Amino acid sequence: MYKNISFSIIVILATIVLLSAGCAGNNKSKPLNVDELLTNATSLVGKTVVVEGLCTHVCSKSGMKLFLKGIDEEKTVRAESGAALGKFDPAIVDKKVRVRGTVMEEETGANSPAAHAHGEDGNICETEQIAEKTYYLAAESYQIID
Repeated sequence: MYKNISFSIIVILATIVLLSAGCAGNNKSKPLNVDELLTNATSLVGKTVVVEGLCTHVCSKSGMKLFLKGIDEEKTVRAESGAALGKFDPAIVDKKVRVRGTVMEEETGANSPAAHAHGEDGNICETEQIAEKTYYLAAESYQIID
């Protein structure tokens, strides 16, 4: 009889733990749109988020940057790929994309890397110039969702 009660208690406790972990995971990975990300970016710096938006451009110079447009067409955020992720697929342009990455705050001023980031022809990518410059995503993964 004690074995049945002990087993029931273990099953109940395991269920509670799994449900609690599932709820916490859902809150952390709830996709944000670009507008929500930019509105809350200050409090999200250093945190991993999932962002959804329309991919408007993949940098043709390096292939390591993509740009997501929000509901407000004036708002754009840049996602940067690293060596582990590699180049973004140019076929994702004009598709809804989900990017998982860490929100980073960009340095500003004459000494920032962006001030010196030029392509082979010496020009900064035009799409990058209109993107939201204060924050960007250090991308870990991405997928087409549309």
